[in-house]
This record gives sequence, C-alpha cells and structure tokens, in this order.
Amino acid sequence: MRSLKSLPHSQLIIAAGFAALSGCASVEGAASGGGSTGSSSSAVLSLEPIAGAVQKRIDDGSIPGALVHISERGRSSYRQAQGYADLERRIPVAPDTIFRFYSMTKPITCAAVMTLYDAGRIDLDAPISRYLPEFREMRVRTTSGLVAAKRDITVRHLMTHTSGLSYEILPGPVSDDYRRADVFAIRNRTTETLEAHVRRLSALPLALQPGEGWNYGESMGVLGRLVEVVSGQSYRTYLKANVLDPLGMTDTDFFVPAEKAHRLAQLYTKAGAAPLQNAQDAAQFGGSYLEQPKLEYGGAGLVGTADDYMSFAHMLLARGTHKGARILSEKSVDMMMSNQLPPELGEQPLVSAGRAPGVGFGFCGFVVVARDQRSPPGSVGEYGWSGWASTAFWVDPARDLAGLVFTQVVPDEVGAIRLADDVREVIYRAAN
Repeated sequence: MRSLKSLPHSQLIIAAGFAALSGCASVEGAASGGGSTGSSSSAVLSLEPIAGAVQKRIDDGSIPGALVHISERGRSSYRQAQGYADLERRIPVAPDTIFRFYSMTKPITCAAVMTLYDAGRIDLDAPISRYLPEFREMRVRTTSGLVAAKRDITVRHLMTHTSGLSYEILPGPVSDDYRRADVFAIRNRTTETLEAHVRRLSALPLALQPGEGWNYGESMGVLGRLVEVVSGQSYRTYLKANVLDPLGMTDTDFFVPAEKAHRLAQLYTKAGAAPLQNAQDAAQFGGSYLEQPKLEYGGAGLVGTADDYMSFAHMLLARGTHKGARILSEKSVDMMMSNQLPPELGEQPLVSAGRAPGVGFGFCGFVVVARDQRSPPGSVGEYGWSGWASTAFWVDPARDLAGLVFTQVVPDEVGAIRLADDVREVIYRAAN
C-alpha cells in the first residue's frame, strides 16, 4: 500500500475531509448476507430510492457497505444498513456498527470550544498565544523565504481554518516543513500526547498570513489543546462530560474498548478500478483503534456510531438543546452555522476544497450562503462536513432535516465514491 506521502493531490483533498456531503441512513437490524434491513417511519419525503443508490455502489465495488440515516422534523424517516462492515468475515453493517469519524470530529470539537465560550472562559478574538504561549511570534513561509506573521493567530482563525496552519499530507508551501517534522497527528496518535504534538506544530512556519485565506489543516487539533489548557482537564475528559455524555453519544470515543471491538467496521482503500484493499491497522490511517491513544486529536480522532452522530445533528437543528437539556446557547449554534469568513476572501473561499461559489465556512464546517445553477442539490443555510473514510453529515435548517452517510473507504480519487452525492440527489429530488 502506498504511504500518504505518495498519494496524488486528489486523494489528499479527500484525506482532509473534503468528501462530498450526503444524507445517511440508520438501521433497525443487521443485514444478513450483505442484504439490507431498515425502516421508514412517517417520512415526509419519499426516500426509498436511496437503497438502490447505495446498492449500486456496493455492486460496482466502490464500497463494502453503508449506513444511511435521514431525519426530518426531529424524527428518523429513513434508516437503512446495506452490505458489509467486514468483507473478509462477511459481517454485515448493523445499527451499532462503529465507524471512524476522521474529520467529522471537527464540528464536535467546535461544540466543545463553544461550551467554554458560553461559560465566558474563551474570547474568540483573543490571540491563541494568550492560552498557548508557544504560538507567539509565528513565521510564514513565502516564495522569498520566511517572514514574520503580520498578526497573531486568534481562536476565531482556528475555528475557521484561516490560521495559516496546514497538514503534512496537503501540497503547499509548508508541506516539506511538516514532513520533516513528522507532525501528522493521525499517524502519531499512539506515540505522542496532544500537548507534545501542538508544541511541535507551533515551531513550524505557517502556509499563509493569519486571517488572509482559508487553508485546511491542523487548526481543530490545536483547539483540542486549547480546551485542555482552559478547562484543566484532558480533552477526552472534558469532551465526554460536556458534549458526548449529555448528548447520549455513548459509543463515541477516541478508541473502541475491548467489549465493543467486534462492532468496529474494517477500513478499506480504493484505488481506481482495483478491488477494495483492507487497511484496518495501517499506521497512516491511525493504526488500531482498539487501544486508547496518547493523542486525543480534535481534528480527526473520534470513532462512533451513526446514531450517536445523529444526536449531535439534532442538537444543532434544535439550536443547542437535546431532550430538554441545553448543550450550547442558541447564539453559539447560530455562530457555528453562519458564514464566518470575511468578504475580502472572495466569493469562492473554499476553492481548494472543491467547493463552488456560494459556499462559505462557519465554525468547523461549511455553510451554504447562496445557490445558483451550478450548485449541488440542497438549501441555503446548510451546515456540515465530511470525513476521510467517506463519511458525511449535514443539517438543513430550512427543511428541518439532517442526513448522515457512513461507510469506511479512503478513496484514491475525488469523485470515485459518489455515495453522498447519490443520496442527496434522491432527497432533494423528493423534496422538490
């Protein structure tokens, strides 16, 4: 198997979590023999064609299986599992299958930060160096060499990917710096702590001046360390107490305990027309998720179930509440799901993520701010993100709809796995 360092640019974009957004279904029972089981209850939309779209991707070898869960008006309207979580042992996808969230960890990290904002313990416009002094006097790599950063990185910059931080696996002016320093958190999750990772990251140059452009990268990992410093707790401890447990996300964690190990889906890679390849324990994808890591990474570290993630999506649609309990203030949710990028970044600030004009960025997720004939199916006001292994979620406040698509395939080419797009086509065709 190729290392991440040798992957083509198109896969690197996917690796950063730029997979297309989609709706996802959840399951009532296990799919025996790679078949499908599920339910559709009091659906407002006619969503039965989703099963055919998923089966097409299973049949053409793009994915081993998937779980799709669609919620309308706070209730599950489509919940379906198809195919296999483990091709080799013929274990079907089930309602309680555990998936690697990868970059879908980021919006959850954002929620953790916003709980501290609600408590008055974090100033979003303060320099991050107020909390993490190692980020003082940052440098920026330019075509003419290293120059001093014009301004401090702020918490807001981290929340919006405008900090200038990057990823080792993404091409750009600092990729060599990151590679030499070996700062890819997913690969290093079992060998160093979050504190050590962030400290080493702070010593590297930025890819651009803070606040002057959108650049996908390590920002949400730094936010996890911010939570540790402000709260005085490990990131995992704070996250569980203030976000995961209040939402009932009991299967979501940074690892899978022994008693749940049989529920973890296998991870696969897909290169062109070649068959799916098992990459379950490959170091570049995080190695074994059956051991508690040293590095509790806010950018891509969580695993969990689709039902758990739907609880998070419902909380966003309910503007911060879950089953009567308030997790976030309405103001915080509104900020998360509103475009936070300044107009000087242009009308296509997420072009590096393959996003068309009309797509901005809130806190730790995309926001649809305008639509035209070039836009994919959807609504203005949508918020969501996706993950390296072809997971995706979005919430559509205008339709009071949430969608999740969960599989576990790292694709070789952008667009090679169009499951999320297929599901969205069905949903919005029914809606219109």
